[in-house]
Amino acid sequence: MIIQGSFTEKLRRRSKKYYYLYNLLNGASYMCLGETVIILLALKLNCRDSVVSTLGAMMYYGYAILPFGKVLAARVGAASSQAVFWVARNFAALFVASSALWHHYGHPTIAMVVLLSGAFIFYGFRAAGIVLTQPLVGNITTPSERPVFLAINSAFFYATSLLALLAISFLLHFYDGIEPLVIIIIAGSILGFTSSYFIKNICETDELKKAASGPFLSGICNAIKNRNVRQQILSGMTMNLCISMIFPISMLTVKRGYGLSDKSALLYSIVQLVGSVLAAKTSVTITKCLGARKTLISIYCLVLFLALLWLFAPLKPHFYFIAPIFFLIGASNMAQNNAITNYFLQTIPVREQVNATILISTFSGFLGGLSASIIAGFTLDSLAKHLPDMLPINRYKLFFTIILLILAFGIKAFTRLQKPSLAGGTGR
Repeated sequence: MIIQGSFTEKLRRRSKKYYYLYNLLNGASYMCLGETVIILLALKLNCRDSVVSTLGAMMYYGYAILPFGKVLAARVGAASSQAVFWVARNFAALFVASSALWHHYGHPTIAMVVLLSGAFIFYGFRAAGIVLTQPLVGNITTPSERPVFLAINSAFFYATSLLALLAISFLLHFYDGIEPLVIIIIAGSILGFTSSYFIKNICETDELKKAASGPFLSGICNAIKNRNVRQQILSGMTMNLCISMIFPISMLTVKRGYGLSDKSALLYSIVQLVGSVLAAKTSVTITKCLGARKTLISIYCLVLFLALLWLFAPLKPHFYFIAPIFFLIGASNMAQNNAITNYFLQTIPVREQVNATILISTFSGFLGGLSASIIAGFTLDSLAKHLPDMLPINRYKLFFTIILLILAFGIKAFTRLQKPSLAGGTGR
């Protein structure tokens, strides 16, 4: 809702209240529609490992649709634009759930196509919806109250995420099969539809609409001339490639390498969420100590270390070996998001940040996800084809060995990043 004229304190309080309610519902919706649930659905549909790896990279494929978020925001404003894409996102989630019907009636190929295409649309609309989230938060808060506002929203989001994950674990403890996963996705969609109502009713000034209405192509051309932007596209693509080939395949290793149940797999998702929550605060301290550039280098090395850990995985599952891996997956994912944001703000001038964000996110996300699905999919299918009699856990250990050798070269993309003091940004 765009406000013409003064943005009163009453309207500000109203907008913050709706944003709190949005995050309360969105946390639960996110967990019901998250990567873990979609991967578990793919496994129930008997999809090949290469399909599962593609689903793991689909979040980054979705960034190809991100520019449409700016286009719509220029017409209706940031909040209404996010509401529209959020509704579309949840319809896409229901489309993903419909893959179970095709599988039930004996059409596995159609089920797989519906699953993949639905996931792409789901993540694409999500990316388009959140393109102006940070400017929107800045618009409805003052600088002094912003840290507290963000902290409260994070608390709401993670609290309902944890409650939803516990509820999902409880449900899958008593009911096995594909039907509970479909119910979980439908429930997540309903929560998502409801959250879109609250985001739509947030008030904002017309500043965001004007910012989104700026020239797009010329702005993108100017941004790509910036050496820092090009370097961040390369480093972002490398980080997304690394994450897409290690994080989802870790869940695949737990499920198919060890043959664990959905209930056991979700236990590690809870551990991963705990890692994310704890890293939300500690990563800020680490970034202040090391600086954003060195933090990014350290996180990339940590993710490579996770792949290295899988090489020493025991033949039988042990909680005290697997749990730390998933804890570090959650922590490193949260930390890299914070570090990337900090480095971006320190190195890219304010006037270029909107177009640079779209350019970096779109290219690094799509190219990183595409590269990951090709490399991981080809490797997994080749190992399954040529080593069918190998113990499943050993086959995944061999996979991590191969990708570790490939990803080790990616460290150069981060060491070549300029120090913020030399990059000509804001210096923040």
